[in-house]
Amino acid sequence: MSENAPAEAGENHFAPLHLSRIALLTTYRRNGQGVPTPVTIQLDDGKAFFTTRDSTGKVKRLARNPRVTLAPSTPRGQVIGPTVSGIARRLEGAEAERVMRGGGRWRRLWIIVYRFLAPRDRWISYEVTPLPSEETITTDIDTGLRTARARRTKNAPQ
Repeated sequence: MSENAPAEAGENHFAPLHLSRIALLTTYRRNGQGVPTPVTIQLDDGKAFFTTRDSTGKVKRLARNPRVTLAPSTPRGQVIGPTVSGIARRLEGAEAERVMRGGGRWRRLWIIVYRFLAPRDRWISYEVTPLPSEETITTDIDTGLRTARARRTKNAPQ
């Protein structure tokens, strides 16, 4: 995949997410099962951004498998539009600060509330770039699952 491919497809790819400031983010467990979570998103330059606390399960899942889906939703996670695929990348430094500063007053207010309720948690920002539907990504996790299945079949009693 070329460096320019996500940016070229970005604007139209994430168009469904303009229906809501909240999206249902689906991350994937090791076994491939999806775990949906509503998150507040920001759209900018053909990319979607979200922030989460470091103590959440999605941080671990994203470290193993960056493939995600996003769908516009209600705060309770009811999908209200089409789902789009993407690749999440953890942001550091100035990029993360830019995302933390954006998002409006309500988002900043909730971050202050969470900092009061869970002072030890750090905030982590992610950038989601579009994944064209015809493209598939093989991760180390996918390879590891195939290897584990092959070993299990090879060692199975006959």
